Amino acid sequence: MYMHLAGAALFMQLRNAEACREQALVSAPAASGKTEAGQAVFEGGGFPPIRIQVPASKQTTPPQPESKEQIRQGLKQVVQRMRELEPTLDSIPGAYTVEHPRLGGLNGKEWFVLVEMHYRHHLRQKERLDAFLNGTPIEQSAEQ
Repeated sequence: MYMHLAGAALFMQLRNAEACREQALVSAPAASGKTEAGQAVFEGGGFPPIRIQVPASKQTTPPQPESKEQIRQGLKQVVQRMRELEPTLDSIPGAYTVEHPRLGGLNGKEWFVLVEMHYRHHLRQKERLDAFLNGTPIEQSAEQ
């Protein structure tokens, strides 16, 4: 899960936020709107507390980490990259978007915010797995 989170942040979410900025530097906007699911996620401030199935890929199912240090380094890279990118977000016009496979066209700020939403979604998954491993019942309201 940690490798997935770091990889998705670095190679999808933050990369696409940067792509929005690069578009703004060289071309006219070719904005596409959010899908219904994208509207719901951003209006609700996060992913719904349900299990979401996506097709397996290197991005969604990376290899197991070789060490805890590898996990630490991946998460540190995410924090560093976010610190570098955050001050530039206000300069990226919202009309420049990059397509998300399920959520539709997201602008730079939305891609950036998606990092935290994605982490929060997986923290709910971790709580469910931890409860299962500890033999603790999971409340239905927390995650279905």
